[in-house]
Amino acid sequence: MASDKAFSRHASGLIMVLSSAVLWSTAGIFVRQLDMNTWAMVAWRSLFAFISLSLLLAAGGYLRHFSFRRDVGLQGLITALVMASSMFFYIAALKLTSVAGVMTVYATMPFFAMGIGWLMLREEITKRALLSAGVSLTGVIFMAVSAVEPGDSSGNLMALVMTAGFAASIVLSGKWPGMNLPAVTALACAFCGIFCFMMMPNGLPLPGLQDIGWLLIFALATQSLSYLLFMTGSRHVVPAEASLIAQVDIVLGPFWVWLFFAELPTRSTLLGGSITFIAVTLYLGSEYYLKRTAAQSGQTSGE
Repeated sequence: MASDKAFSRHASGLIMVLSSAVLWSTAGIFVRQLDMNTWAMVAWRSLFAFISLSLLLAAGGYLRHFSFRRDVGLQGLITALVMASSMFFYIAALKLTSVAGVMTVYATMPFFAMGIGWLMLREEITKRALLSAGVSLTGVIFMAVSAVEPGDSSGNLMALVMTAGFAASIVLSGKWPGMNLPAVTALACAFCGIFCFMMMPNGLPLPGLQDIGWLLIFALATQSLSYLLFMTGSRHVVPAEASLIAQVDIVLGPFWVWLFFAELPTRSTLLGGSITFIAVTLYLGSEYYLKRTAAQSGQTSGE
């Protein structure tokens, strides 16, 4: 009976993590659909994400007995600022270059997290990880030097900053596990929206009713609901499994904009992206296999 419950929780966790990855992959659709400048798009998306995430957290009881000093504090403020910068650069990168290009850079996030983890926490990096990181970065470099469109270089650079920021936020959440991550994420949305609003010289233009609908769905799909699904589901799966499932985002992102907007990546982007994706997937797959084998060996020896 206990094993059946564990299997059910694990299966539910996999479904929730997969659902969050599918939702995250739709970001390119909204960026291409909305005819707005980057500042306005990020400001409204962040505003709606902050409101919807706060409501979802309140309804789910995540904010019960909430204390800003205990649940956020200085550590949470630092993490929220890092998250906010990543949120902005993600949309800015998608506005400037192809979704496939942004996803290629984003695929290297596990290796950025390892590098930042080594710098901040002196976490060990294996030779296998270094080799995989080198191969994956080769794909990114190949794509970058073959850029042909005017915005590709700037977009790739912003995608790099975004990826480093997301990786840093993951490391910080591990360094300071006492933070209320849902609340910190909502705070990051607020910071991002306020910053973009301040950067609009003539104030934030009010979007039309149709655009408001798109922005609401954009915020729910790629920030609020997706985050809660991933946060809840990842409690029931091992990190290597969650990382592997998250690769779905990298594959589906370019697929959606090809399907709905006929956006085709260049050959250099396809080749560089394929190199990066294969290197990351093989590394994460080997990590999952080794950890699963070690866990099974431990259980067998314990018996």
